[in-house]
Parts: sequence; structure tokens; C-alpha cells
Amino acid sequence: MTETGNPTVPFITRVRIENYKSIAHCDIELGPFTVLLGLNAAGKSNFLDALRFVRDAVSRGLPEAVGERGGLLDVLRRVPEAAETCTIALEFRVPERSDDTVLAGRYDITFGYAPSSEQGYVEAWIQREYCEIGPVGSPPDARFQVENGAVEEPAAGRTGRVRPGELFLPLVSAGSEAYGRLRDALSGMFFYEPELCALRDARPVVRSGVLAEDGGHLGSVLGLLDPVMRERVAAYAGAIVPQLTHVGPSTEDGDYIAAKMTLSVGPDARPMEFRAESMSEGTIRAIGLLAALFQPGARDGRLPLVAVEEPELALHPGAAGALFDALTEASLHTQILATSQSSELFDRKEADLDAIRVVVVQDGVTAVGPVDDVSRRIVRNGLATVGDLLRSDQMVPQPPRMES
Repeated sequence: MTETGNPTVPFITRVRIENYKSIAHCDIELGPFTVLLGLNAAGKSNFLDALRFVRDAVSRGLPEAVGERGGLLDVLRRVPEAAETCTIALEFRVPERSDDTVLAGRYDITFGYAPSSEQGYVEAWIQREYCEIGPVGSPPDARFQVENGAVEEPAAGRTGRVRPGELFLPLVSAGSEAYGRLRDALSGMFFYEPELCALRDARPVVRSGVLAEDGGHLGSVLGLLDPVMRERVAAYAGAIVPQLTHVGPSTEDGDYIAAKMTLSVGPDARPMEFRAESMSEGTIRAIGLLAALFQPGARDGRLPLVAVEEPELALHPGAAGALFDALTEASLHTQILATSQSSELFDRKEADLDAIRVVVVQDGVTAVGPVDDVSRRIVRNGLATVGDLLRSDQMVPQPPRMES
């Protein structure tokens, strides 16, 4: 490929989490394409949900983000002892709206139970919110800090207060291009959770070019792909589904549109069309995943991060190579974050160990980190593949390095 990609990929460069669900502590860097690799119930989904929690809190408010997860009791870590607060801290890179300048910075939120005197008014209390942002390579030129509702914004010379449980970033973003771009990027993170009925449904036309996170509006999104991207999706789908030659919308101008594929069948390679409701689970899931990766919103910057859970689900192991290549190509334009428990996905010589973050659980607590040094030597010396180590439950994260 000759594409150079998006200079602001990866969007999220580092994540620090304290006490979110099963994660007691993690501090990891992310690249353009990162795979959280681990066995069932290790906590991979909890890591993704921590990022989605920030998305939901910024776009819809902290109370709603907490509420849709069952309340603070289900959000805060409970073992080996109950935590009182949670911190999610992100380092990021985003573009300026007005030019090509890349901004970098960090955004942290710490929340927990409200003080007893406030319990009747709000369940989730923002203890601290911090943001700094500025051009890459320069000191931040915008910064704010909120401590228990008290706002300090030194660069703007402002102070004030926000209501308990309310984030300051959405409030200040209307008057600041830098804060506004960060808010838009955090709100635009996309978490793909396909449902078969949504993938197969014929739904009304949408013009946004953004797939629903459950896979809905698949036909419309396929219809909005430019010719080059539609060919790329068809090529990858054909590598996954034998004899598939074309994917697209069931109709170009109907009120309700579903997905459609064309297969080349028989000795004379006769083309036959199939609508979404006639596709197998593996086929429709593959087409939906490819649409999520190459949808217009992921190409034009509106979706700076696309996260997918177990992309290999319901696919034949032989499709792992094409799937890996599709994820890698998509990461040229948007950050790709995936979870996997598949040994097949990394049973290839060119699999990049630096793209893997190992996820394990011990006594109910999740640990996340890069591949440890011993596993790296084993793979580098050809003694085993990543898949071999995963199948034998021998992959462990690198222990955190002690700060001096």
C-alpha cells in the first residue's frame, strides 16, 4: 500500500485506569492498532468499557454513564476490597479544526460516591477533572482543573464552580476550539457491538455514513462507501467468504435498505445475489465488521477510534489472516482497538508483538500490559508462536516497572 495514513492516529496514546470494574490498576500505551489478548473473563471488555465510559460521560453526562452500567456499585472495583473512587486518565492527539496542527495533551477524571451530606442529591461525585492541551512538542497552552466542583483555568484567568456530578469539558468546549475538538473526538469514539437482527434488518436510509454500533443501517453505509472502499470491503470479504465478489446495498434508492452480496457459483461462475436475511452468521458478521472498519466516518476523522470485540467471532480460522490485514489497513486512518481470545489471529510470522496487550485475571483482579520479555524471547527464537503461548495459557503481561 502507498497510503501514509492519518497523522493523528493513534488518537489515544496512553491509558491509566484505577479501580474500574475488575481493573485495579493499569497504565499502558496504545498504538494505531492494538489487540487486547486474553482468555474468557479476563477483563478485556472492562478495559474497552472504561474508554466508552469516558465517551458516554462527556457526551451524555456522568449520571447517565454511571446509571446505564447499574450504578457506582457495578462501576467501582469490588475485589479484593471495595474501592471508593475511580480514575480514568487519557493521553491523546487530535487535529486543529482550522489547520493541520496536531494537538496533544491529557484528560483525567476521578469520580466516586458523593460526600454523605450530598448523597441525597447525586450518587456519582466528580472529585477531580483535569485537562491540558496544546500543539505537539510545545507546552500546553490551555489547561483547567476542577476539584470538587471548584474550577481553575489559569490560561483564561477564570475560576468558578460546576454542579456536583457535572463535567467541565462539555461546558467549556463551546468557547474553545482546542477543548471543542477534544470533546468531539472523545464523543466520536466508536464501539462496535453487532447484533444479528440489526445486521440483517432493512432500515431507513441514513446519510451520515456512520454505522450504528449494533450493526444497524449496514445497507445504507455500504451504499455510501466510495468505489475504492467498496472494492476493498469486497476484496476482504471475498478472502473470508469463498466466491463472494461484491457487497453493497440491497437497493440504491429505496426507503428501507439492507445489505446484499453477490456470489459467483457453479462451473460457469454465474453471479447470484443474496440479501442480508439469507446470509450465514459468519458472512453477515464479516461484512458488518468490514463496514465498521472502512465506513466513511472512520476515514474522515469523525470516528477517531474504532473498538471491536472479538472480530474473529463466527469466522473460520482460515479467515484470520485476511481479518488481521483488514484491521491493520483500517488503522492507517483511524485507531483500531480490538479484543481477542483467538490463537489463530496471531499464528503468523509477521504478527507484531508490540501490537499486543496481554490481559489476565488473578483472584478477580485484571492486569493489562505488553507481552513479557520471556514470551518475546520464545517467539523471537522460534520456539513457539503467540498462538501457542495463548493456547497453553502461558502469556503474561510485562510486570509494571517501578518508578525511581
